[in-house]
Amino acid sequence: MLNVTSNIQPNERITRLVIGVILLVSLLLGLAKFFSFLLGVILIVEAVIGWCGIPILSEQLKLDSFFSKKDQ
Repeated sequence: MLNVTSNIQPNERITRLVIGVILLVSLLLGLAKFFSFLLGVILIVEAVIGWCGIPILSEQLKLDSFFSKKDQ
C-alpha cells in the first residue's frame, strides 16, 4: 500500500503555495503559458495536502539504477 502521510515540511509547503500562487497570477495576467499553470496547480495541491511524490520517485529511480548495475 502507498504511504500517503505528509512528507513535506511546513516551510516547504508555504514555499510551494507562494510559488504556485505567483505562477497562477502570472498566468491570469497573460505572462505565462500552460506549463506555468500546470506547475502552479501541482505546487498548490502539494502544499494543501502536504504530500509530494518526488521522494518516492527518486527512491524508485535509485533502486532501479542500483539493480541494473548489479545485473551487469
